[in-house]
Amino acid sequence: MMRRFREIASKHIQGNIIIYFIVIMFFIIGISAGAFTVKSLSDSHKQELISYMRGFFNVLNNNSVDGFSVLKQSLANNLQISALIWILGITVVGIPLILLLITARGFIIGFTVGFLADQLGIKGTLFSIVTILPQNIIIIPGILVVAVIGIGFSTMIIKNKFGKSYNSHNDSAVKQFILYSTIILFICGIISIGCVLEAYVTPVFMRLLSAYM
Repeated sequence: MMRRFREIASKHIQGNIIIYFIVIMFFIIGISAGAFTVKSLSDSHKQELISYMRGFFNVLNNNSVDGFSVLKQSLANNLQISALIWILGITVVGIPLILLLITARGFIIGFTVGFLADQLGIKGTLFSIVTILPQNIIIIPGILVVAVIGIGFSTMIIKNKFGKSYNSHNDSAVKQFILYSTIILFICGIISIGCVLEAYVTPVFMRLLSAYM
């Protein structure tokens, strides 16, 4: 079963290597933009963010984290972006918007990690690694794969509409759409595992480290 899965995954990556390269590049651009934005913040904005961050650490130290609420919020955030990419994938104009979403996601991560590292040094970097990395090891690759599949499906629609490179019969289009939706749904299931980590594992590390921040 695992061997078959690896073969399918390998063929998928090889067949979409250019799209993967583009998506990853936009994600990296987003991370870089987020990190550079930290440097351009005024001192007053930095102080406001630091005050908010200190308040967050105090709340974390004095109150228990409602894991179920965090899980619901994480599922909403990550599955909504996956659903939006799925919708954009069935449109002709979906490709640039999908890349924009990926860039925005990278920007958020880059800004968060950049700000913590800039203001708290080694402690901020360690906090970022421990609290952002665990769930995003699963969530980010999942979202990137969803983006690649969405762009691939959108490209197929464009070729079918203008280039007539694909079978334009209705039954073929329906089968492609069902396959596309099923794969996206499967990946959303994997992303949900990352959301569970974010809700029930990451808060433990956050609480342990927040006392030293």
